[in-house]
Amino acid sequence: MSRIDALLGGSRPVSDESRQIWVNLPEGYTALPLTDVSGTLERAAAIVAEFAPEPLRELVAPTADLLEFLLLELSERGASYCGLGQHISPVDGTLVSSTLVVSLHSTNASGDPKQLLGEMAKRVDPASLEDGDAELVDLLGNPVLFLEGVRRLPMPENDDPSATSPLFTMEALVPSPDGDLLAAIEFATPFLDQGPQFRVMLAQFAASVSFEAPPPEPDTSSILSALG
Repeated sequence: MSRIDALLGGSRPVSDESRQIWVNLPEGYTALPLTDVSGTLERAAAIVAEFAPEPLRELVAPTADLLEFLLLELSERGASYCGLGQHISPVDGTLVSSTLVVSLHSTNASGDPKQLLGEMAKRVDPASLEDGDAELVDLLGNPVLFLEGVRRLPMPENDDPSATSPLFTMEALVPSPDGDLLAAIEFATPFLDQGPQFRVMLAQFAASVSFEAPPPEPDTSSILSALG
């Protein structure tokens, strides 16, 4: 069970296609498949293995297996977007890789969204936020719960079942105005020291969440025709 599912008291992905969210995705991310995961990765791995330099070919299969494990889990959790990002650190020029996941959940309730997040904040297990924190803030007039810390995830490709890999993670939980829906944004990177540099990006991304469709783009051709 993910940390978000635990805070909600169970897995509650929204399957009703009429209930959606709209966001402005940050630059630097490439969408990964959440449908036909195994087939897509199998085809991609075959192409990469064919053209990859000899020393890297042996890494293709285990990397694809790990990615398949993660994407299948996200698909089962009802994730609506998963992106793989690469950014240059403004501090030391390091190439930092990260993942960004967006999902929509039902809260099985309605009411004051700030009160909803306050109740969720009380359920946060301190042990799940190694070197981290949980903070409820007002972001452009809307309540958002931010979670940050180091998590240790299992390594399915490792022969040792107890082996884990540390990840710096940040999550932003954004409720709908009536509190019946919860948009969850999850950021993760294995570059522990670089992770905090993405706080502003996550806050801007959370601020872009909307539970209403944006207005249609104006028909500029008609405007130009009207202007002669």
